[in-house]
Amino acid sequence: MRQEHEKSGPPPPTSCLSLGAVVRRLAAFALVFACTQAAARDGALSDINYRLGEGLQLADTGFSLGGYATASYEHLHHAPARTALDNLSLFVWWQGESRWKFFSELDYENVLATPVSDREGETRYLALERLYLDYAITDTTTIRAGKFLTPIGRWNLIHATPLVWTTSRPLVTTETFPTNATGLMLNGTLPNVANGTEYSLYASKGGELRPNPVLDPFYEAIGAHVAFPLLTDGQIGFSYAAFEQRKTRDEKKRLLGVDFVWTRNRYEISGEGIYRFSDNGSDWDEKGAFGQLVVPLTAKLYAVGRYELYRKAQEAQATRLWVAGLNYRVTPAIVLKAEWNGATHNTIDAPEGFMSSLSLLF
Repeated sequence: MRQEHEKSGPPPPTSCLSLGAVVRRLAAFALVFACTQAAARDGALSDINYRLGEGLQLADTGFSLGGYATASYEHLHHAPARTALDNLSLFVWWQGESRWKFFSELDYENVLATPVSDREGETRYLALERLYLDYAITDTTTIRAGKFLTPIGRWNLIHATPLVWTTSRPLVTTETFPTNATGLMLNGTLPNVANGTEYSLYASKGGELRPNPVLDPFYEAIGAHVAFPLLTDGQIGFSYAAFEQRKTRDEKKRLLGVDFVWTRNRYEISGEGIYRFSDNGSDWDEKGAFGQLVVPLTAKLYAVGRYELYRKAQEAQATRLWVAGLNYRVTPAIVLKAEWNGATHNTIDAPEGFMSSLSLLF
């Protein structure tokens, strides 16, 4: 959870047609357009094929459904043991034979918990994670309008709990930037640059679609992420963002980041590092990094280790965290995780103790 210092600032500017209004109209158009295209088809919905983890295709309408669910058990230091149903996420997407594509993700967070927690950010909430319309300008270039995951690093884009290795998430992937943006994005691949360079360019000008009340969304932002092939089985990426956030509009922030992943024979090494500058001075800068190693033990069981450093704004020294755990992939769509989290210089109350989860990808 982000806990930014709050300052008063001027109200957001108004205009005849803001970028947020344009995005909302495009999202509404996406729904109408997709439904119209589906209604124009003659295919019956009775021909439904489904395999766990691959989503549900609704015959030949172009619509598909998917999602994931996560149940967890944790026993953290200085807290009672807790069992919870953390996420019920629903994906709805449409893709026909044209260049248009629509995608949405709703996530019902903190559905059930025993005992009930009164900590900020752990109340039940129906989050709108993504809602966007894509248009493929060419086979390698797409323009996107709506609400999407902020393309900073790798972890934030992977996002879904069944697809990541640990129950806990590195602090640097949640604390230093808003994880969602509402606006426009141009993304694609440059096949003739470094054997296939991937890029994302994005801009946001307020108008957040259903912002999470406990988070601090973008007030305005521009940014970019590029990723290049690394060696034979790897990739390295670089991020840049310049932004203001709604609760701290008079603080301008700039972010530089690097991320990498390398995999071979089911081994994986990955990491991310971020430095966020503040025009309020170096005391308000934030920085952090993590490195993670995954080692296969059997056909379905993996050992996972991670080490993190994170220095929050106005903290004198960095918090150091480590994670040691196991990841058991019952099937590609059912994942069981257990881990122990430890920390030193933990002045920011990062979770310490035992954490586990069972994730199901629909």
